[in-house]
Amino acid sequence: MSNIFTCALSGQNPIKDPVALPTGQICSKSLLLKKLTETSNANPFDPTGNTQVDESQLVEIQTTNEIIPPRTTASNSIPSILNSLSSEYDALVLELFDTRKALEETRKELSLALYQNDAAVRVIARVVLERDMARRELTTMVSSANVTAPAATVAGADAGNKRKRANGDADANADAGGSPDANMDVDVVPQEEDKVGAIPSGIQDQLKAKWKELSATRKAKTKQTGSYPTPDDISAYAVQKKSYHKTSAKGISALAGDLINTSTTAGTAENSKSIIVSSSKDKQLVFYDVEKGKVGNAMGIKTIIPSAKLMSCVGSTMALVGDDDLLRVSVGVGDSNSLLDTTFEIKDVVGVAVHPTEAHVIVAQKDGSMNLFAIDSEKQTFESAAVWSTGSDHGCSSIGLHPDGLLLGIGRENGSIGLWDLSSQKMATTFETNGAAISAISFSEKGVHIATANTEGTVSVWDLRKQKSIATITADANATVECLSFCPIGKYLAYGTGKGDVIVTVVKDWDKKIVMSDGKSRITGLVWGKNAKSVIVTSDSSRVVKLWEAKA
Repeated sequence: MSNIFTCALSGQNPIKDPVALPTGQICSKSLLLKKLTETSNANPFDPTGNTQVDESQLVEIQTTNEIIPPRTTASNSIPSILNSLSSEYDALVLELFDTRKALEETRKELSLALYQNDAAVRVIARVVLERDMARRELTTMVSSANVTAPAATVAGADAGNKRKRANGDADANADAGGSPDANMDVDVVPQEEDKVGAIPSGIQDQLKAKWKELSATRKAKTKQTGSYPTPDDISAYAVQKKSYHKTSAKGISALAGDLINTSTTAGTAENSKSIIVSSSKDKQLVFYDVEKGKVGNAMGIKTIIPSAKLMSCVGSTMALVGDDDLLRVSVGVGDSNSLLDTTFEIKDVVGVAVHPTEAHVIVAQKDGSMNLFAIDSEKQTFESAAVWSTGSDHGCSSIGLHPDGLLLGIGRENGSIGLWDLSSQKMATTFETNGAAISAISFSEKGVHIATANTEGTVSVWDLRKQKSIATITADANATVECLSFCPIGKYLAYGTGKGDVIVTVVKDWDKKIVMSDGKSRITGLVWGKNAKSVIVTSDSSRVVKLWEAKA
């Protein structure tokens, strides 16, 4: 039998004196005995070190080509030097074995330490998350602790607050949709005994008084007349381009205007105003009178309005928040066109809405906080009147006000839409969509529909009376929707896409679409003209304001 064994300690082959351990390893006997002497007869191959090995337990293995070591000679001879080198080599091999064993143990300890560290990080992250959730819940409980009256409900959703009919079914059949229910009012009925909460009682009384005034006149204001444009009339609209901004403006970022209310405020045709306000990337505001066809004023504001949802105009009051996080307010749009001296810094704003009282502004922040500001037009200033949380774990992405002023639509980043009752200061109801963040909200002037757009280009329409979705409109691929608006009587819904198209749909006949297209840049603003005689739009890559209207 030839010597083909490999030493388990040194890894060398062949072995001159092979022996087998009880545990099965084969080693050089001389090398093994040296190792046993160092380890006090502990088996070097036992990880626990508890097994003892005696020389008598070693089994010698006989080979046919036995190698006989030479006789010991004097230390100054060559054989003596070679023997010394062999001893040194054996010591080096034994040290290498110990080093490898220590390395393996160190690797195991390191793996265990890394696992324990990872587990500790996960536990800490979960504790921090639970702490933050507890803080949010505590904030919600504190903000709702002062509210004693039950939440007001959307009429028709609660048996105690019945929806109102105005002038019976005969008048209802005369409206745009021809449906017996089309002119039915949807109201948030304020609780007269509710005088406490985040909003001061004096301001609550003003909001309720405005609600009472507007809900009583809504039916007459939204009644269709014989001269109101038909779908065929709108499809024949042609574009007129107005260059109001400087040539340095590379695009218009926001457009606002209240041609529904401003045109009837004065009461006479001579004094009526139809003012739109556009904000461009040259940090200028331009006020344009649509009916007179001329620019009223231009104002530098030293900031850019990022989107149309951060600029709101109702009547003669305008509010905006620029990229410098400052809230600015103007009273007397169309007359003085000057900003109030006061500014207010507020971070992460996602929506601005002027209340129909024209004396209050609601500003929404990304974390769901709502801020109410009261305007003192005599002192030419405004101040914070209330701050409250809507009690949701999902961030806010946009807001919109019901035309009567008591329902605040809150669009969230998870695609849900909450209706917050400003009277009872509670959430009246919540609608769910497909999960994309809500980018725009619009209520119809009739008060019965709410339309929303999300970041994936889907437009959803909800019936507030039945509290359910009645239409889902999907824009073309990559055609995001950032602005939408109902016409003055709620007969049409228009929205602008990221591809530069303005699409008008007929309410209750949602498949009927009218597409107005001029350019491919993203639509950043959309406002209906008086009696839907025009549609005014702006885009992000042009300083031109486009008026779609009947050919002269």
